[in-house]
Amino acid sequence: MGAVGNTPGVSIGVPVSWLNAPKTEVLAELQQILESHHFHSSKKCSRFLKHIVEAAISGRFDCLKERTLGVDVFGREPHYDTNQDPIVRGTAGEVRKRLAQYYQETVEGKLRFSLPAGSYVPELHSVLIEQPERKPTGHRLKPRNSGKNLRVAAISLLVGTLLGLFVWRLLKPTDLERFWAPVLAGKTVLVCMGQPHFYAFRTNTARFLESWFSDGIDGHRAPQISSISLDEVVPMWDKSVALADVQAFARLGNLFAQEQKQIELRGDRSVSLSDLRGRPAVLIGAFDNDWALSLTGELRYYFFTDKGKNAQFIRDRQHPALMDWELVDAWPPGKAINKDYALVTRVVNRTTERTVIMLGGITQYGTEAAAEFVTDPSYFARAMTHAPRDWYRKNMQVVLSTKVLSGMSGPPAVVGVYFW
Repeated sequence: MGAVGNTPGVSIGVPVSWLNAPKTEVLAELQQILESHHFHSSKKCSRFLKHIVEAAISGRFDCLKERTLGVDVFGREPHYDTNQDPIVRGTAGEVRKRLAQYYQETVEGKLRFSLPAGSYVPELHSVLIEQPERKPTGHRLKPRNSGKNLRVAAISLLVGTLLGLFVWRLLKPTDLERFWAPVLAGKTVLVCMGQPHFYAFRTNTARFLESWFSDGIDGHRAPQISSISLDEVVPMWDKSVALADVQAFARLGNLFAQEQKQIELRGDRSVSLSDLRGRPAVLIGAFDNDWALSLTGELRYYFFTDKGKNAQFIRDRQHPALMDWELVDAWPPGKAINKDYALVTRVVNRTTERTVIMLGGITQYGTEAAAEFVTDPSYFARAMTHAPRDWYRKNMQVVLSTKVLSGMSGPPAVVGVYFW
């Protein structure tokens, strides 16, 4: 389009080949767009546009496909259903709209991006600025200070590069975000909490036992009870949860609230296989959660009980003789322990065909440490030291240890990691 009055006009030139595109100018244009109010208000659109432009300028066109973008940009599972979760299509449409709005308000820059409908490969165009004709004034123009202009340009380029690096770090998902992405993709998170096999007593027997233990504290214990009829024992399997599991759930609840996810909390005795096949799930607990024991039973790291030794431990299927992660006489909790072990698992289970995240310890201290590990980016990063580049597309297990001090779990320490 031509110029109007003294206002410069803008016309879009022929498309520019990504292979011959000036990379510095392309990244500068991208940076300016990401800083605009059109994209600054949408982390999702900014992340998407940044990814496809950087992929195109690097010649990685093979990764600009719907499923690949869903995995790389939004942390979806490798085989997720693109029809049920059209996040890539929806975001692409929003990016097209925001680009159009941005270019309606600005004529700056020598390059412009576009995203053709039905494609995820961006196009790059040159921009021609048509300046209005000016009548000669009869005055000689003063020579420009080329040295000053070069210094200003160099400073601008440096500032733009630093800002670009800052925005890139801001928009890049953290390792912890990638870990949780498959579970947080939906609107609701199913949390399955373990329900230990606790027992209560009928009213009269319970009062007698309370009196017996209370008197024992004062040194005037009543005659010892020789036996209690099974009729007086009341199973509480579906009416109780462990305090440590509740504390772990509280940590996860804060994380889910930040992501604005609704939580459906269920006890493991009320969760069916169809529930786990319907959506991703988080399982809390180990020996008190039958689903956690069942779904980790075929994996490399799993929980095991040696009834003869009254020992519970985490076993390594590849090193069956390893007994480092073992606690003896930890249950019932009659004696103090100074260390506990926990297992964190994220796996696409073959039975449920859904992502399941499981976290639990041999005792309550390990469960608390596991919950802290999956909600604190600094602790989680320690497990990623030697992780493969595409770890977030894989199943993973992390074995943790934690020191127990004054009845409190210490920081989680990574003692085993496995990806497959």
